[in-house]
Amino acid sequence: MVQKFHEDLLEQILSHLQVKDLLRFKSVSKKWNSIISTPRFIHLHLNKSISSPSHHRIFMPYPKSFRAVDFHRMDVQDHLPRPEEAIGTFIGSSGGLICYLNKLTRRIFVWNPSLRVSKTLDLNIQGSVSFFWFGRESPDDEYKVVLGIRSVVRKNTDPNLYAIRRITIMPDQDEYRNHIYVIKPFSSVSESTQLEMDHLYFSSSDEGTLFSGLVHWFASSYQIKSVIGSIYHDAVFTYDLGGKTLGKLSTPVGLSSSTGSIGVIDGCLSAIYKVCGGDSAIYEFWMMKEYGVKESWTKMISLSFVNCDDGLSSFSRLKLVGATDTGDLILCCAPDCQLLIYNVAEKKSKIVLSNGYGYARMYVETLVFP
Repeated sequence: MVQKFHEDLLEQILSHLQVKDLLRFKSVSKKWNSIISTPRFIHLHLNKSISSPSHHRIFMPYPKSFRAVDFHRMDVQDHLPRPEEAIGTFIGSSGGLICYLNKLTRRIFVWNPSLRVSKTLDLNIQGSVSFFWFGRESPDDEYKVVLGIRSVVRKNTDPNLYAIRRITIMPDQDEYRNHIYVIKPFSSVSESTQLEMDHLYFSSSDEGTLFSGLVHWFASSYQIKSVIGSIYHDAVFTYDLGGKTLGKLSTPVGLSSSTGSIGVIDGCLSAIYKVCGGDSAIYEFWMMKEYGVKESWTKMISLSFVNCDDGLSSFSRLKLVGATDTGDLILCCAPDCQLLIYNVAEKKSKIVLSNGYGYARMYVETLVFP
């Protein structure tokens, strides 16, 4: 019993350490190596890392490398070479793993940067990728990739008709089908579901946001079909990972999803919209105080980028990465993919990284093996 107590105590002490230290300590003895390598310890260390801010990093992709930024000091801590397989779209980060999707080859690449180990999975899926998400619902759940695939079903295959449609405004002659694919990359299992979502339109590939067991994306759904086309209204489209069902949330009135992004802060669903462009870019930060209640959308602050350095006013979209202990917002900007801190009290921003190659993501160092 004394030996078991000592092992449990050692396990608890080791679970607080950084991954690089644990990898070094595996060579101390066979016993230490055995403890650190068990699924129980890997799970314990993952939970400790998620709850410990000192283990948090912000991951910023570049063409040939990744930059890891310390979440609290907001300085670059590490430069990691980018694996050759990490090509395509950076679709997410979860539990110490990052995931890429090559839209041309339909290959999924999952990588643990701390361990420098990876796994690839080839998909047999046809159609264009409308939306995506990578992660898991809880620490005990399997990692999943959710893909929205949009395919075209042509009603009329007359080539002359399609030649005319390219130069004139005509009613839509095609039908679109949206499928949701849920892939479990570690078990090579995929599920395909066609749900009642053919009326939804996604303007561009977008990463989902997990909140309360549901993944959220901005989407538009048509209300009226007319001779000049369809009239759309914006909404937040949701997918329940457990129930495998769709849902829809209303957005703040008068704001366009084409300039917005979804996030989570202080236990609430949030959204950032661009409301003014040019040299005086202004963004509105909204929170849904009571989930699912349209009237609970509350504008918290306006983010002003008037006369900011390095041309921040030219950015078209902001995405929430996180928030500091003092309430300042950590944001990533597109299309130039810069990482910055916005001081809410002073209404000033500071650029941390510039000229990235995709959106930054929160990342935590773990021993999880893909």
